[in-house]
Amino acid sequence: MTNHSSSFSKVTGRKLTDEIIEQLKNKIFSGVFKVGDRLPPEPQLMEEFSVGRSTLREAIKVLVHAGILEVKQGRGTRIISLDWANETSFDQQLRQADTNDIYEARAMLDQEIVKLAVKRRTQEDLLHIKSWLDKRYHALQNGNYATYVEADIEFHLAIAKASHNKVLLDLYQSFTPVLTKILSNFLLHQKNYRDNSVIHQQLFDAILNQEEEKALQCVQKNLEL
Repeated sequence: MTNHSSSFSKVTGRKLTDEIIEQLKNKIFSGVFKVGDRLPPEPQLMEEFSVGRSTLREAIKVLVHAGILEVKQGRGTRIISLDWANETSFDQQLRQADTNDIYEARAMLDQEIVKLAVKRRTQEDLLHIKSWLDKRYHALQNGNYATYVEADIEFHLAIAKASHNKVLLDLYQSFTPVLTKILSNFLLHQKNYRDNSVIHQQLFDAILNQEEEKALQCVQKNLEL
């Protein structure tokens, strides 16, 4: 008979780590600590949780990867965030991210979205994209900047919807708050702001005519402005 006992030992170890993670979370989010505080030293935590060093370190590592803790050699374990329970933490990270990082990530996202939109767009998608393109243009010409920013974001979201890829659409929607902020900041410095309506029209035309290469060129031009 085959002995399956070894597989069960892993589950037990995992359950122990899960338990220690839970206890660590309870300790960290108890209200006693604030961002910047250090956790008690490793031997003290081992005694408090009645657990070995390897299990404790594994649990701490999970919280490090989650962005809650930071471990530095010789300086102990420090709390760097208390936002674990906040479901919008990804949105917060985007808002705090470097603008260049945002542009690089958006460039990759825009390119993949446009390639799919060129292939998959429907007549309904095209009407939706065109309606936001027109609203965008007229709002800018009339100096309705808040409406312009909204229409610009919705234009790009309409293209994302035309990709018919739910994950890509959700990702792009996650970017919209920070993109709104960036575009709004551009408008605050109007001397540096350049109207790129022509490029947006060309992008729409390329999607309409299913010209992938032209669409990708438009995406690149838009990001360079």
